[in-house]
Amino acid sequence: MKSRKMILKKLILFLVVITVLAVLLFCFRVRHGVVIKTDRAEEISHDVTAYRQDDERWAKDALGNSSFTMKSSGCLVTCIASALSMEGTQGVTPGELNKIFSENNVYDSEGNIQWPAIENIGGYSVNVYNDVDEQVICQWLSEGHYPIVRVRVNGIGNWHYVLVVGLEDQEYICMDPLKNELTRLSQYLNRVYAVRVVVPDL
Repeated sequence: MKSRKMILKKLILFLVVITVLAVLLFCFRVRHGVVIKTDRAEEISHDVTAYRQDDERWAKDALGNSSFTMKSSGCLVTCIASALSMEGTQGVTPGELNKIFSENNVYDSEGNIQWPAIENIGGYSVNVYNDVDEQVICQWLSEGHYPIVRVRVNGIGNWHYVLVVGLEDQEYICMDPLKNELTRLSQYLNRVYAVRVVVPDL
């Protein structure tokens, strides 16, 4: 009997420790994120140009001179290509945009986009925000532009970028470069860690 009680105590202690560690891990992963929600209910007004970063046409293309490829790390440039395509820039696929960026030294050695370098190309305006603000996202959408937001895969996974393309049923709708269908910001726990907007100079 004592042996069973001892085993039960150890099991309870183990479960408590696991639960505490899980909570700490969650808090660590979502730190610095801002919860973004809306009570607006506008529908998506038009078709979304959706691309996948792992499309076989450009999946193996390197990001500049780095060892990273579109498939492994091309979510951000894919979002930019989608946004530009919906704003009237013709024929801008992720593969074509990556080539433009690579030829104009937009990437650093780790494949990270250097935002001022995009504007140096000409034809693009870049907006980089130091703080995440729900009003900024709403303002860009109302003006017909598409904010790019940094999230975590499934809310707590690796860093990832998705494109906010509209609102539906009081939720932000996103184009995820790793999904075949549109997603909702709630699928990333509504937590946003950075906001970027790239628009064409028309």
